[in-house]
Amino acid sequence: MAINENSDLENRHCFVGAKTGGGKSQLMRNELIPASGIRAVFWDVDKDHKCKRYYKKGPFMRALAAADRDGKPYRVGWSGDDSPETFMWFCECVWRLLDGSHETYVILEEMADQGMGQKLPPWLRKLIVRGRKYGAILFITTQRCQEIPKALITQPGYRYIGLHEDHDARYMYRATGIKSEELEALPPLTFFKKGPQGVERISTKWKKFTA
Repeated sequence: MAINENSDLENRHCFVGAKTGGGKSQLMRNELIPASGIRAVFWDVDKDHKCKRYYKKGPFMRALAAADRDGKPYRVGWSGDDSPETFMWFCECVWRLLDGSHETYVILEEMADQGMGQKLPPWLRKLIVRGRKYGAILFITTQRCQEIPKALITQPGYRYIGLHEDHDARYMYRATGIKSEELEALPPLTFFKKGPQGVERISTKWKKFTA
């Protein structure tokens, strides 16, 4: 069970969306997620991030529990089965780990693959709606924005919107107010960042990555 509720914590959840090749993973690794010194849990079946990977539930849960007891920074990732049932189990594991006395980065890659439609499953709903109070900082990514619950786009305090085309660009305009023609004109590795201070255009660089 998540502990030590702190209602003063800021909504630092991030949504990162762009078509394939748009640079989502580069932006996450280069600009958004510190390379060290953090508590971080990854849903990363495509192995886009540096972390200690687990493929079986028992070792994953034991690793999380040990890292939490140790109190030091950690990067623990799930790269096994990616079924919706396993994803809900992962979200429950994360919820039970949260502690409002600490920040915990929670990276959720390629959410369209979960086939949620517009309905938020219960444990994911807990993370997106209540996780902030318990120190969670969610990073939600997808290539296919129309195939995830709209709340995953609208609820985060920060949204990073990269290259989209056609229907996806128009959908993102309705969800974020960023004009579809501007999204279609973005080069790879360039994003509109929308946060409490408004909208700005940012870019990152391509760097070779080895998992």
